[in-house]
Amino acid sequence: MSTRYLESLFNPESIVVIGASERADNLGGMVLRNLMGGGFATERLRVVNQNDYDNVHGVACVARLEKLDFTPDLAIICTPPDTVPKMIRRLGEANVRTAIVMTGGMSRTHSKTGQPLMYSVREAARKTGIRVLGPNTIGLMVPARNLNATYAHMGAIPGRVAFIGQSGTIASAVLDWAFARGVGFSYFLTLGDGMDIDHDDLIDYLAQDTQTRAILLHMENIPNPRRFMSAVRVASRTKPVIAVKSGRVPESEWFRHQLPAGLKRSDPIYDAMLQRAGVLRVDGLGQMFDALETLTRMRPLRRESLAIMANGVGPGVLAVDRLADLGGELAPLSEPSVEALARLLPPYWTRKNPIDLNYDASPELYAEAIRILAKDPEVANVLVMYAPSLTEDSLRIADAVVEAARGTRLNVFTCWLGHSTVMDSREEFYRAGIPSFFNPEKAVMAFMQHVRHQRVQRLLTETPESFTDHFADRTDVRRLVTNALRNGRRHLSSREARQVIRDYGISTIDTLYCDDVEEVLEAFAVERRPVDITIVHEQVCHPFLDLTPTQRRYKGTIQKLTSEAAIMDACRILMNEYQEHFPDSGFVGFAVQRSYQHVGGVEFSVGITRDSTFGPLVVCGASGAQINVMTDRQIALPPLNMVLARELLRRTYMYKLLLEHSLKPEQDIRAVCETLVILSQIVVDIPEIRGLEISPLLFNEQGTVAVHMTIDLDDKPGRPIIQPYPKELEEWVVLKSGRRVMIRPVLAEDEPAHRIFHEHQSPESIRYRFFQYRKHFSREDVAQMVQIDYDREMVFIANALREDGQGEETLGTVRTWTDADNLRCEFAVMVDDKMKGEGLGIALMQKMIAYCRARGTMEMVGNVLADNRPMLQLAQFLGFEVKYNAEEEVMDLRLVLNEPEKDWQKERLKLGGGHL
Repeated sequence: MSTRYLESLFNPESIVVIGASERADNLGGMVLRNLMGGGFATERLRVVNQNDYDNVHGVACVARLEKLDFTPDLAIICTPPDTVPKMIRRLGEANVRTAIVMTGGMSRTHSKTGQPLMYSVREAARKTGIRVLGPNTIGLMVPARNLNATYAHMGAIPGRVAFIGQSGTIASAVLDWAFARGVGFSYFLTLGDGMDIDHDDLIDYLAQDTQTRAILLHMENIPNPRRFMSAVRVASRTKPVIAVKSGRVPESEWFRHQLPAGLKRSDPIYDAMLQRAGVLRVDGLGQMFDALETLTRMRPLRRESLAIMANGVGPGVLAVDRLADLGGELAPLSEPSVEALARLLPPYWTRKNPIDLNYDASPELYAEAIRILAKDPEVANVLVMYAPSLTEDSLRIADAVVEAARGTRLNVFTCWLGHSTVMDSREEFYRAGIPSFFNPEKAVMAFMQHVRHQRVQRLLTETPESFTDHFADRTDVRRLVTNALRNGRRHLSSREARQVIRDYGISTIDTLYCDDVEEVLEAFAVERRPVDITIVHEQVCHPFLDLTPTQRRYKGTIQKLTSEAAIMDACRILMNEYQEHFPDSGFVGFAVQRSYQHVGGVEFSVGITRDSTFGPLVVCGASGAQINVMTDRQIALPPLNMVLARELLRRTYMYKLLLEHSLKPEQDIRAVCETLVILSQIVVDIPEIRGLEISPLLFNEQGTVAVHMTIDLDDKPGRPIIQPYPKELEEWVVLKSGRRVMIRPVLAEDEPAHRIFHEHQSPESIRYRFFQYRKHFSREDVAQMVQIDYDREMVFIANALREDGQGEETLGTVRTWTDADNLRCEFAVMVDDKMKGEGLGIALMQKMIAYCRARGTMEMVGNVLADNRPMLQLAQFLGFEVKYNAEEEVMDLRLVLNEPEKDWQKERLKLGGGHL
């Protein structure tokens, strides 16, 4: 993950095209013509061709790189595959910073290394430091810079949308499509084979680019999900990211995905990842551009419901049908709105949404209806539709809609049905910045994409309920798993799996494990109440069994046994069933449980599975014999909090059943969510757990209770692609007053205390921290502060028990933002006014400096107001270089982190720092 030298790729001052000639079918010649046709200055263009032409298409040509009269910022390689690795090495040694490899066929084997040529390209790039886009890429366009370094059939118009593709043919179609819709691009490129520069590098660059308002992605695979996830989570917080992921089914996957246990397709994993990253995933290029219309031309949605008006019943019915299919809602009309519309419409109108304006609706009627809805507090979004008629001119109605919508609080978007007679109207809407669509279905789909995107973004900033268990000691579980692996075992016994679950606080049904029928009878003699008996064999000790159709009919449990005779018959039946359906699975014993009546009649299957690329996944769905073929199984990426767990649960069909059948639905929903959060914590704490399944998970009066559980192990740990809470960074410190304070990384659950902390500081402290006076911090403001990506930024907070003993309070905070190359981090620190002189500022800064040094960051920088004397003293005390920035009227602070601390710094930090 690096943006190193990408400025030279996107904004080159000079370019060399290697392999260009004037042959009509020459790839380099096509690129050269596009560069010249796009307006790139020919005096900064050169060609390298071994035939030693004087020029190619009028551009000076030399036979070898060494004869170039300048070192280009960008080299474009269009030579045969076997020549490319050597060319990359020579370019890197000549200090060329970036290269685009358009040559295809790089999957063939290198004659000397025996590996695909594309890997030789990557090795050459890494050894010499040059950045490479491709191989097999269509190239790069930056229309605002007159740069068209592609072999595409047409150029792009300037705009504020970036497109990152993977396929050249798809990119060509996108160009054509975008031109027809008037969509312009800030950057347009494809990765091709992506041997060096990848999605995450480009997204990092575009996230910081002020000329890019939205990012469009077309992906076929994601080779490094962790890096991708980290980059796109940052980008999606500041601008819409819309993605098309092709290869949704096994038959269309170019790179076959090895499926984890319990899943039939890999596509749900991409769904879960993109949603967690705040990305709007769409099903195709058409939906991509429709979603772009609403996300970039409409305001944020105040409400998710929709009002619909049209000059006829038919269009409104089509729109409502599509809205219902997509889970949308019609906006209710207030009584004043109904009465105002009734004065304009025939007496037989339906007096509800959708609104039929009648076939002969005039421009004035359309405009007045919009003005009425603008006054309705229940209405925030309006779809205005028109079908061509003899009585009115479509352009006049469009003008009236544009004028009426201007200045209102409504999100207005339109659908002018037809084609030949309404094109002028669509152009009018485009010029006015109002989204317009060809048919009701596309219009409603685009609106619902906006709703989905806003829901995903809201999910990223929602404050979780305060359920956290980061501080428990799990030594016994760690020892149990370690011993099993040391003994060569790849799964835990049923008894051991139950111990793991119980040690993590999940209730389980009391279970006795018996080796034979005699022990079962002895257990029953002690219980003397109805029991359930389950046969245990080696195959059922593994999570998410992939059963054959015959095995799915197998019943491994017989319930409510009340006599010794019944128990003996049950054990015999279970043994016969087991031997018939699982003849190769070794017998382990019987599990005996008291017959259990759970509340609600709903059975869940929850657990953990592991993907070879995406790491651990949390699984939730229905329990039962058909579980492996049911579509109810939903997944999420760990770590989870209560908000994310609830969202995972809400996607399951079992959630609806729980709402319908549970006597205490909210209590049971919370109990399932807590279980899911615990499971995600288990796999963070014990990454050697490859799979875990609780099935069924039932309910009692206290919450959830696990009946059967299985755990698989792997000596190769599986790490989540999202950095979990770094518990190892927690530290207790003692302040000068003797007060004990915990300094730890921030959690999303800290949002309420964090908001109180900021709102209780003096105006001067707020000005020193934010460079302006602020009286209020919204929940969204503070959520952005505490919901961080530990891979990219760090926030340490100082927490302590309140002096009145009523809970904890936040006393200080320090944060850093680190660039994608881990070269520089920017810091900010703030300490509670009442804690001045306690040494808390020093403790927080020391903690952050040590953390940044440990992760290899090169330098720490910051800006401080010139009159912030306490902070300037603290910075000088810590060894920062302090300089006045006259242009911005602030003090620039800089601390080199990759140098050993000087002796005087170590001594000073030991002594402490006065009132700091």
